[in-house]
Amino acid sequence: MTQPDGALAAPRVEEWARTPSLTVIVPVYNEAPGLRQLHRRLREALRADAEIVFVDDGSRDGSDGTLAEIAAGDPLARALRLRRHLGKSHALAAGFAAARGALIATIDADLQEEPKEIELLIETLDDEKLDLVGGWRRVRRDAPGRVRGSRLFNALVSFASGAKFLDINCGLKVMRREVIEEISLASGFHRFIPLLAHWAGFRVGEREIEHRPREHGDSRYGGERIFHGLMDLLVVLFLMRADHRPSRHFILAGILLSLGGIGCSSYIAYLRLAYGTIQSRYPLLALGALLCVAGLQIASLGFFAEMIAYNLRSRRASAPSVEDLANRTRKGERIDKDSRRGAKAGEPPAERGR
Repeated sequence: MTQPDGALAAPRVEEWARTPSLTVIVPVYNEAPGLRQLHRRLREALRADAEIVFVDDGSRDGSDGTLAEIAAGDPLARALRLRRHLGKSHALAAGFAAARGALIATIDADLQEEPKEIELLIETLDDEKLDLVGGWRRVRRDAPGRVRGSRLFNALVSFASGAKFLDINCGLKVMRREVIEEISLASGFHRFIPLLAHWAGFRVGEREIEHRPREHGDSRYGGERIFHGLMDLLVVLFLMRADHRPSRHFILAGILLSLGGIGCSSYIAYLRLAYGTIQSRYPLLALGALLCVAGLQIASLGFFAEMIAYNLRSRRASAPSVEDLANRTRKGERIDKDSRRGAKAGEPPAERGR
């Protein structure tokens, strides 16, 4: 994960010593006009011990200065800054690395999503025993072209992955800490956090939320993001399905190409032996040789990929991620009760055990 490059401000030591029940991560990029309003709404809607982590993704409109002032006045708010603009995935990864809560929420800084929905998503998380709950913007307050593009993208993700998603790219999500400890966010993968969690074995759901028109600035959504999203989808699908044995795809393709080349070459050899000439089938001869060489090269790539994957697997824990079914309900109930008691009394909840 990307580590925070620099902290603009940090909570006081006595507040930092407490473990919050909830951390809300807000990636920020050129959203200075609405940051104070967003912070006020978050504090009005969240439980008393909730931690807020703002991550400035190299903004150029003075967002970092505003965030520094917000963090200086709120002991449970942090303001982090990436040294240059890297994208939303890196901003979220920095926020995940800095988060201390047992529950992690994400929300965009454009004021289109209501902070009060976070507690409703937490209720759904606990009631339905889920690990991640994403928002579903049934009624979108965006341009028609953006809405159609989003629905098409959701349909493509659902079709290609086999998992049903109504709004996979909604910025408002709530998840348990185990989720961020298991998934890895490469550039562009923030769009697929629910899908990554689903493939990692976590229980994922969605809940309808309110969506508001943008109050400040313009959307940075464009046609190039649709293209980038589709390319990232292909990469995610390949990585998730070939994570453990990447060689299978390459070696199979190489074998098929080589068999085609051998077939063409065998036919040419038969003509030469039977009739003394290949009867001007030089293009077929060239095709056979090309298929054999290409098949050999692709199969070799498969073996190299297997070597790289083996080295990576040997460096990390060999045991898969598991959960204690006997403790799962008790842990969820304790988090819920303690966090609500802390929200009412203003006291930190008990720290969640693994």
